[in-house]
Amino acid sequence: MSAELSAEALAGLSPTQKKVRLGEALFPLVQGHQPILAGQITGKLLEIDESELLGLLENDLLLKSKVDEVTKKLAQAAPPDATGQGAT
Repeated sequence: MSAELSAEALAGLSPTQKKVRLGEALFPLVQGHQPILAGQITGKLLEIDESELLGLLENDLLLKSKVDEVTKKLAQAAPPDATGQGAT
């Protein structure tokens, strides 16, 4: 997929189109690491720099590291009931 999605391929697109294309490329890769939170994680990843996103698409180890980082941040931000830890 990264061969199809390059900086050159994104150059002629609007910012919205770029986010859509990057999201479409990232989502299945993120889903492979975190199936349940893939949508939220992909959304957070789309907030980072485009060149960094292209790097993540090309390097699964970097992607996994970033997915783990975002997963931890989401867990820290979640209210206790959202994780099932505070429910009685």
